[in-house]
Amino acid sequence: MSNSFHPILDNYAKGTINSIHFDMDFDKISVAISNANATDAAEIVFEDIKAFYYIDHDLPTDLQIKGENLNTISYDHYGFGEFSAANAPADDEIFVSIPNFAVSINDSSLFIDAHKITINKQEFNVR
Repeated sequence: MSNSFHPILDNYAKGTINSIHFDMDFDKISVAISNANATDAAEIVFEDIKAFYYIDHDLPTDLQIKGENLNTISYDHYGFGEFSAANAPADDEIFVSIPNFAVSINDSSLFIDAHKITINKQEFNVR
């Protein structure tokens, strides 16, 4: 499997997030990004999402991410560790996922367990 999307993602490191849209009806997260030179804009869509986790010390109640600085979007075939819900009602209901994408936004992180990524309408299957 080719990970030819890595250089494309690297073009948007240190860019600006214009918007993030969570569409859980279709298991998608769309991120609109302008690169650091403000010459190119991209729409990056994570698809077939199993789970996502947003980590922030100052989590707002409405999760509005706009105009924030993007540090990087990283991909790891083996994932970024196991994540699970903190308060599962019973042991047999614990849901564990292994996010394969990490979106670093200022001092926050968005971890995404996705099977496909689309960058400017170019699709890449990752699982």
